[in-house]
Amino acid sequence: EKVKESTLFMKSLTVDAESLISRAKSENIKAECKKVYEAVRYSDPMSSNALVSIESDITIKFSKFSDAVVSEDSEAVVILADEIIILLGDRNKKCKLLK
Repeated sequence: EKVKESTLFMKSLTVDAESLISRAKSENIKAECKKVYEAVRYSDPMSSNALVSIESDITIKFSKFSDAVVSEDSEAVVILADEIIILLGDRNKKCKLLK
């Protein structure tokens, strides 16, 4: 039960990222969605209280990214995808420190 709770954030984000791929209309946007999905998919699934701040940032950026994908704003999609991938990298580094 505790593991299920600890992995909920990343599992939910993985599902959201995967569904965005199918909602992307242009190939460029679809490619960016796939990059984000892969970054999420291969991120450390465990969460903790020490990660609340960065996970909150990821949630906000992902929401903006999702909106950009739906509105087909290629420029914003590219920028936000890069920002999300950087945040996920930071989160993974913090996860390693916490182990």
